[in-house]
Amino acid sequence: MAEPTISGALITQHRTILVELVGEAVLASALARLSSADRDAIESATSLSFIPIRTADAMYRAIGKESGRDYVQLHEQVSRTAVDRALKTIWRLLLRFTSDEALVARTPVIFTKAFPQGVLVSRITGPGRAEIRVDSWPNMPEYAIRGTRVAVESVLRLAGRSNVKITSEATPTGCLYHASWVP
Repeated sequence: MAEPTISGALITQHRTILVELVGEAVLASALARLSSADRDAIESATSLSFIPIRTADAMYRAIGKESGRDYVQLHEQVSRTAVDRALKTIWRLLLRFTSDEALVARTPVIFTKAFPQGVLVSRITGPGRAEIRVDSWPNMPEYAIRGTRVAVESVLRLAGRSNVKITSEATPTGCLYHASWVP
């Protein structure tokens, strides 16, 4: 299996948000900690490119060290902000009138915009409950598991669902998420 990658468009969006949160100097200093190949991949990312997930994870770890912040919490904050910004237009209003079934049915679209590997399948399991499964991605990296969880959680929250909770567990073929919310 080829090395797992993430959308360059997503990484450029994350870089912009990271500058706002930690500053250009901290980002530059953190990137200087990376190998030249990893630094180049991040700095040259475009909407058409894909970069290794291990590189994106290394970037967050380096920024965490440089800024004194927990890199996992930073990744979650940036991911939430990215989804919020992506849906800040009329889509946010439309989401509030979308059924739970329609929201959950569209989660594969979010996933395929970020990751070119793996297959996400989702289904409603009861009122305010869904099961979301990523298959065809053995050893799915924690970075991707976390990013997917935060993105789905953010969409549900922006759609007006309250008390959104999503748990994840790695499986031999990818990851299984259990989502719950108050409709």
